[in-house]
Amino acid sequence: MAHIIVTNSSREHLIFRAKERFGKEANETSQHIDRIKSVLEKESPEDWRFTRSPVAKFLICDTRTDFRLLGRTYRNVGVELVKRLKSSELDDQELKKIAHEYLCAVKDPNAEIVHEIKTIYKAGQDISELKHAYRMARKDLPHIVPINAKRVAARPNAIIDENNELWVRQEEKVSVEDKSCEYLFFERLTCKGIDKSFVRVYIHRDRDKLIHERSMDFKRECLPYFTSSGSGIVPSGFRTATYWSLPIYLDAYYMDLDHKREIAPLKLTGEEALLLFRIEMINAMVRKELGLLT
Repeated sequence: MAHIIVTNSSREHLIFRAKERFGKEANETSQHIDRIKSVLEKESPEDWRFTRSPVAKFLICDTRTDFRLLGRTYRNVGVELVKRLKSSELDDQELKKIAHEYLCAVKDPNAEIVHEIKTIYKAGQDISELKHAYRMARKDLPHIVPINAKRVAARPNAIIDENNELWVRQEEKVSVEDKSCEYLFFERLTCKGIDKSFVRVYIHRDRDKLIHERSMDFKRECLPYFTSSGSGIVPSGFRTATYWSLPIYLDAYYMDLDHKREIAPLKLTGEEALLLFRIEMINAMVRKELGLLT
């Protein structure tokens, strides 16, 4: 069962955006949020990642409401580091100590994966937050691998259909005839993992940024994802690259502050500005430690 978070402040923001962008009242929106949260919790394994992107922000399309829900995923370590960085007085030695602890947190193989729902968009809206996050991650988060930011913002990572089934995107294929059209391949996700028996195909067109289901559900032969000496058992402590590229809580917090600085710098509080400065000092120390400074 996945860990899905909707904080009180996020719920208020979701209700505000649903009213603004869809004309929905607070009670109706709150009921849909609870339904969507419940589906994501029950149908997703606890170690699921909705996106392979190290930025770890994902987009979920709910077909009942046509909500495009933007969320973020992070490994739930580093909360105490943020609290310490907010302290009024920190010397260089303490910052170096926090930088070392940050590196240790990044390497933690037992951190819980958390998915947090943040806001709602309409179909066709440009999601600048995602594009900014991709640009920023390349230069500011030293443990994140290089990424291709070409296909961002409009393509959902998951779809909740009319039956409250959860379908997740695993790959995509661009049409040879029409470069603006993509066939997006989705597979059914359950708490036990992906059902490899069926593939659902959706069509995405760049010109209107819409996604349409195509009647191309088809059955296919099931093949195992992993085998070890023929046993089919995943080794103890096994973690794939997508786990290690997930940001920790401190990284996710920093990305939100950096986005706020980009779109509304005058709204940054003194505490937020100081925290941004200190996290950037930590990142500089980490890059130096890893030999990433030129």
